[in-house]
Amino acid sequence: MEKKTGPIKNIKDRISQLWNQYPNWGKIPQFLDLLEKGLDKDLFFDPDKTQTPIPIEDLPVDEVLRKSGLFRNAYEYLFPVSHIFRMTYRYDREFLDNFLPISNKDYIGRGSYKFVYKLPWNQVVKVGKSKLPSDSLFGSLFKEVGRDLPRFLKKEEIELQEYLKSQVIFESKRDEIDFKFKRLGLERLHYWKLKSLIPDLVVPTRFFMGIRYRKNPLGIPSVTLTPCDQQPILPGKHLKEFTIRNEKLDQNPLMNKLFPKWKLNFDSHRFGVISKSKLKKIAVDFNRVIEVTKYLATEEKLIFDVHAENIIITLPEFELKIFDFHLFDDYLYEPSEENPTPEMDHIHIIEEFIKSFELDK
Repeated sequence: MEKKTGPIKNIKDRISQLWNQYPNWGKIPQFLDLLEKGLDKDLFFDPDKTQTPIPIEDLPVDEVLRKSGLFRNAYEYLFPVSHIFRMTYRYDREFLDNFLPISNKDYIGRGSYKFVYKLPWNQVVKVGKSKLPSDSLFGSLFKEVGRDLPRFLKKEEIELQEYLKSQVIFESKRDEIDFKFKRLGLERLHYWKLKSLIPDLVVPTRFFMGIRYRKNPLGIPSVTLTPCDQQPILPGKHLKEFTIRNEKLDQNPLMNKLFPKWKLNFDSHRFGVISKSKLKKIAVDFNRVIEVTKYLATEEKLIFDVHAENIIITLPEFELKIFDFHLFDDYLYEPSEENPTPEMDHIHIIEEFIKSFELDK
């Protein structure tokens, strides 16, 4: 008797056929080969400051992530941000360049590890939050960076690190400076791990050691040394903005009332009707993301922490782009009953979105 195939298998078969049309997409390039070509050459052109800014309503901005609590708002009122410089080492001292003006009105979101500010031209700057060394971010990759820091920092950054350490008295301050420069190297390592695998899908990013300025109520500036990164802004929508809540999950009556949960459903046509050819292309790109997620989990024991907030669909092109992500050691995750391996939690989100394309019809 002929075995029946369901709609999910049909979708996977169609995507697999598309994937096989492009065999080079499945190749895993060597991370070190890409890293040795230079850390900034991928991006970086000076921004066109005469370009018309993209309207904020066209940006993938999560309104929830833009909101802060009472204490945070009070702090920002009393100690408003004003600007950021990139700090390097020249003329036998610290040297400031790449002036980036920001203010509270430019704040457009936050993640677990960064605050995001919109620049007057079509870029954002992301400012690293203060974190303790015990944070789960600083796992095996952080140790890898610490063992060979010159591999991940430029010569002038290493010189700056040594200079700043020579200017402080206490050992704790030297340890703090070391920690921040290692974190800068860690951010680059996370970026290039993924950039080497799916280069066209990862938003180009420049990482640098920044110095952020705030003003206190007396108008006196205070400065903070912190890792930063800079990215172009792309008009589009977060993957989560394609979510529709039309199917409530059944829990107990109390949980249903206080903490309702909804089935993850997507509407790929929420922002306009998309052609079948574009849906096929983005399905292939998502399959590439799935393959990379599996590769990192099985070969390197790393979980690519991709969420609906890390993925945008550009409009009107309807292309997939990934930004502001991190990699974590797999032992930090516990498999669930539904997903026996932790990376499947992230893969499931992607597969649900692909199903909304209805490519099997």
